[in-house]
Amino acid sequence: MEGMLAAAVEALFPGLCPHCEQPLPGGSRGLCDACWASLVPRVGSACPRCGVPADDPSDACLGCLRSAPPQLATVVWGEHDGVLRTAILSLKHHRRDDLAQPLGFRLAAVVAPASWAPSIDAICSVPSHPLRRFRRPWAAADLLAFSVGRRLDKPVVKLLRRHGLHRQAGRSRARRLELPRRSFSTSRRARGLTILLIDDVTTTGSTIRRASEALVRAGAEAVYCAVLAHAPDSRRIS
Repeated sequence: MEGMLAAAVEALFPGLCPHCEQPLPGGSRGLCDACWASLVPRVGSACPRCGVPADDPSDACLGCLRSAPPQLATVVWGEHDGVLRTAILSLKHHRRDDLAQPLGFRLAAVVAPASWAPSIDAICSVPSHPLRRFRRPWAAADLLAFSVGRRLDKPVVKLLRRHGLHRQAGRSRARRLELPRRSFSTSRRARGLTILLIDDVTTTGSTIRRASEALVRAGAEAVYCAVLAHAPDSRRIS
């Protein structure tokens, strides 16, 4: 009976793909099959330390050579454009939680081959802006972290707290780089752990740098980062 009712609801009120706005077949999740098929990981070399595009994948970029970030490595799945951008914005702002698992599994797929992946003790996410938690307790990064943890069979723990009213979305590159050093704090539970830090989008890398710094200050043994998308143009984040 329940199956018949679900089929009837699907036929009368089919969900729409957030990117192409075509009706979703009953077996589709998040996006239509055509849009999922067009979603591909980014190509080209990236800095192994911060994850930004770089000429030499075996060496740190100039920015990291000038000021090494606290995380030991960063992997990024794709570019914040096209279908991936639509999917992330739908997950972040339109409560399309059905996108979290398939996107998280894709992110886990670029973490798993890393030489450091077996050493991970726990996964945590970059916490959302305090004002957003009033509207939604689980942010996009939280949902992605749960999915990555499920796929990698690693525990997901809440280690970080965000402070202040500094939102990165919509800010210029220069303003993003001004993110205060004490924007995050963490608990003593991070001590001695090798941690995988998850975020949905990175532009300048300031947010994951500050979050990683907090984990290192709290005594984390090592911090690695995994981000779903890199956005070279900060105006296209929010």
